[in-house]
Amino acid sequence: MAILTAVTFAAGCAALPEQTAATPVTTSSTNTPAPTDTPVPTDTPEPALDAATILRQAASRARELRTASFVLEHRKGSTALFPGVDMNRAVGVVDMAGGKYRLVVEAQSAAPQAYIEVTVVSVGGEVRMTDLFTGRWLVVPSSVLPVDFSRLDATLVGIIQALMSSEPELVGTETLAGAETYHVRGSIRSLEMAGLVPGAGDGFKAGVGVDVWVEMPEGLVHQVLISGQLLSTDIPGTERLLTLEDFDLPVVMDLPE
Repeated sequence: MAILTAVTFAAGCAALPEQTAATPVTTSSTNTPAPTDTPVPTDTPEPALDAATILRQAASRARELRTASFVLEHRKGSTALFPGVDMNRAVGVVDMAGGKYRLVVEAQSAAPQAYIEVTVVSVGGEVRMTDLFTGRWLVVPSSVLPVDFSRLDATLVGIIQALMSSEPELVGTETLAGAETYHVRGSIRSLEMAGLVPGAGDGFKAGVGVDVWVEMPEGLVHQVLISGQLLSTDIPGTERLLTLEDFDLPVVMDLPE
């Protein structure tokens, strides 16, 4: 009986499963920060443009201007070219670096009533103009001309600087000849237009309204509208529109024989 009990106990021990060591449990720390998404970069918006910023850029670009073609036309009124002859329009090209310009003046005579074209070329301060009747070239003083394009760069800078001190306003944007421009408006004294119209005086009570259209960010001035009297012969509300294009293109110009 003792032998049977010992055998049975040994068999029972053999059938029990082998005990294994406990496996440690790893837990994550609650202090570990959760991963965050990488921020997506965004473009910094351009600062809003105002009239002063636009005019400063326009003045800076005008100082660098080398050449340009231009049209000066009267939307209202005219400019006296000679007694009895009024200029309606002038078309030309100017080389500021070389001190040269060439223009064709379109005018009308009162008696007899006729359409007149006069060509003017200025190189190095010497001015030649075609005779009204014969078409021959004449040497004339620059003071005989009612407009001056010899220093158009300095003229534009002077107009813009005067406009900057007049609390100008940004009117809006307009497309001119395919260019997106900013329209700025203000007023200046008539005397401050003397660079373009040498006879401009300061004896008029009303100021001169000036509108400029500037392409940004280049700062190119595409148009200048001058509203008001500059000369004693101007009618009230005279409007002169200066349009500029073909900036900094090569220009070849010589005095005619």
